[in-house]
Amino acid sequence: MSDVKELLNKILSDEKLLNSKAFRDKVYSDVPIIRTAAQLVKPETPQKIKAMKALALTPEAYWKTSAWLFCTQGRFMADYEDSFTFDGDAVQYYPTYRDLTVEQLRGYFSWRTQVRKGNITASPAPFHFLYVYELLNGIGVEHGEENFRRIDDFCRRCSEFSEKILTYRVKWLYDYAVYNNLDSSLLDDIGDSANEKNILTLINWESRTADELYEAICAMSSYRIEQSRYAQEFPELFKTVLCRSFVLMSEFFRDHRKNPFWEKLFGKLTESAYRLFDTAVFYDTAPVQSREYKVNDIHSYICRKGRWGCVKLTGSRHRSAKLGEFVKAVDYIMRNEFGYQHKLTAPEISKQEQSIIKKAAAECKTEQKKSEAVKIEIDVSKLGAIRKAADITREKLLVDEEEPEITAIPEPVKVTPETNEDNPLSEAETAFVNALLSGDDYEGIARKYGTMTSILADSVNEKLLDILGDTAILFEGDVPAVIEDYTDDIKEIIHIKEN
Repeated sequence: MSDVKELLNKILSDEKLLNSKAFRDKVYSDVPIIRTAAQLVKPETPQKIKAMKALALTPEAYWKTSAWLFCTQGRFMADYEDSFTFDGDAVQYYPTYRDLTVEQLRGYFSWRTQVRKGNITASPAPFHFLYVYELLNGIGVEHGEENFRRIDDFCRRCSEFSEKILTYRVKWLYDYAVYNNLDSSLLDDIGDSANEKNILTLINWESRTADELYEAICAMSSYRIEQSRYAQEFPELFKTVLCRSFVLMSEFFRDHRKNPFWEKLFGKLTESAYRLFDTAVFYDTAPVQSREYKVNDIHSYICRKGRWGCVKLTGSRHRSAKLGEFVKAVDYIMRNEFGYQHKLTAPEISKQEQSIIKKAAAECKTEQKKSEAVKIEIDVSKLGAIRKAADITREKLLVDEEEPEITAIPEPVKVTPETNEDNPLSEAETAFVNALLSGDDYEGIARKYGTMTSILADSVNEKLLDILGDTAILFEGDVPAVIEDYTDDIKEIIHIKEN
């Protein structure tokens, strides 16, 4: 062997040879120009691979499809293992075994041996796709949920070496679940499932809470609510008006339009032709003639006489531009109605939408004023005294028959207000207010009319709230008193004469 190397070195160092035209004008890499016979010998092809390649030469393979040949060869090699070191590359779209050289095949099967043991390493991209095709066709595995998760896990882990495989992951998983009729819950977190859940929330608005509606609107609106300055400063008020506007709009479409509001936002449900596994090498061993696979109420697959169709929304299943315009209109109108200093440009919406949003904003504005006007504060320290007074009252009411009756009945307090149809208060309420204003026996008035001072005070406050916009009577301890600022207004309302 030393003689051979010596001869090679002598030839390659010959000055005449190096200066010849064959060498002078060329650039060479570090690959040996002249090799020994041992270096020219190719690795021996395993008998199993020879037999697999021979399957492509059978008479049946001439008229069968390439997908059939792939599955036939794949099942033949399902349990094959190898330990060949392959440092080369492979470039092939929709790869099959027939497309690879012996060295590439041995490299693939050696890599697959490690993958099945849980060791996924860098390799040529065709190897990744070839392995997924095996899983989709059930080569070396049993069809079912476990294999579904195996495909998903491999695609996720393999994306570290080839991001391209993630492009096909969702389509492969949906097709595999549909073809094998797996539980649709496996698809809950895959593809557009999250957006479809949000759309279903908006479709079923009548049975959803305000929080659920708001979350779905935020997720599906092209107008980003989280970036709205007004929504960030007044989150609860904005949420209330937005959800109420959406509900009122949905009610209007339900009662006065042929199609629901959500169809305007996301489009109609439409069926279109669909091909299973059109992004993979797949051989259908048991063609389905009739089946319906329902992912959810707005996404399903139907097979009729061997032809598949997919039912989906025609509009966007992502953030909706039309919903975004509606949300922006709510933001725009609220800023105007509530006097916010930072305004927005007017969005393009219909007059009906504008009217409904303004109605929702006005309702919330009124409710906000009422809640700010009526603020009930409870002094916990006085609860003991209230209980004690209640016990005394109860004992007085439960009087034995032998006890002498009370004969001293207080004289009725004279009520001086005029009778007027414009007076919103009843006779008892008017007399009660008059007694408070004149410093008379308001408790006697309550007893006369068979009620309690607290009940009369609450009733008066409720009736005068819309007029005054505030509470008229407050309690200082157990003693009611008319708020001094509203004395003249109340006298005018109930037409009290000055005595």
